Amino acid sequence: LHDALPIYVVPELLVVESHVTNDPKQNFVRLSKTRSFYSTSEDEKIIDAKVELIDTSGETTKGNEVTSGYFTFSKIPIPGRKYFIRITHGKDIYESAQVYMPPLPTIDTLYTKHKIERTYRTDAFGVPEQLESPGREIYIDAPTNPQLEYYRFSWRAILQWIYSPTEYTEIPLPPGYGWKSFYDNGLFNIAGPKEFSTSDKVQQHPILWRAYNNKEYLDSLTQTGNGWILIIDQYGISKASYDFHEKLNRQLAAEGSLFDPLLTQIYGNIKCVSNPSKIALGFFDLNSYRQHRYFLGLGYSEKSVVTQRRLNQYPDIPDNGYQTENPPPFWINYY
Repeated sequence: LHDALPIYVVPELLVVESHVTNDPKQNFVRLSKTRSFYSTSEDEKIIDAKVELIDTSGETTKGNEVTSGYFTFSKIPIPGRKYFIRITHGKDIYESAQVYMPPLPTIDTLYTKHKIERTYRTDAFGVPEQLESPGREIYIDAPTNPQLEYYRFSWRAILQWIYSPTEYTEIPLPPGYGWKSFYDNGLFNIAGPKEFSTSDKVQQHPILWRAYNNKEYLDSLTQTGNGWILIIDQYGISKASYDFHEKLNRQLAAEGSLFDPLLTQIYGNIKCVSNPSKIALGFFDLNSYRQHRYFLGLGYSEKSVVTQRRLNQYPDIPDNGYQTENPPPFWINYY
């Protein structure tokens, strides 16, 4: 231990986390600072900071500080314009690159294909065994044009289920309707035109996979799946944002093998204009945004007929719940 190389204490760096769209509920800039390896103190609060969202035509929107270092905006950016953020902290002024806000994104088509997911687990003796689970992969096609070529997606899948008590239930509940949410917790789902492709759209881009057997997602054999409500958040992003998230995916997906990418610092698009020697970590991400909702009944096997409908209403849906007598107002029936 005495021969170990020391870990040098580096100056604290400003960290900028931002997400700005045409949806005011999603817009924020969060400021924090890095800490040294040996630090045992709490995160230092950012005080006396100012954040501005600036249209390159000159219009400035001041950020509202909700809590220490967390800012929101009262106005939303307009697709087709360029913006940047300016951060004033102490004597330092930081500015992002100017970012073009793409037109609102759209999905041409959503469809599903049969796919068997293969995973591995170890048995009681520590021997790995392969598990196969049949289900359907959900894909989309989306158009591209010179103003919008790159996308990022996230999703929420809500499984509707019906409870029918049986004589074997120890403490039976009355018959009723329940729902359970699942979220996208994997790598950043990004899409763009493929190299050397002449297509004017993103084609067959995978969003998520779901098993036919809904029992894999439910907590009791007395619960029966009754279709999925799929919520897709689609963002129109810049080429710089696509490249930034692709680098993050490479780092997050690294498993320590010989051919994994080396861990390196991923630099963003924010610089200290008052003192260029200072480094800021973070990325000003300006996206156009649209939400899509679908109802999907995937059936029980590859031969099942898939029920699919696009939904035009967007009620708030709690993560999980259960109620008797009547289904909740957002409930979607097969027919």
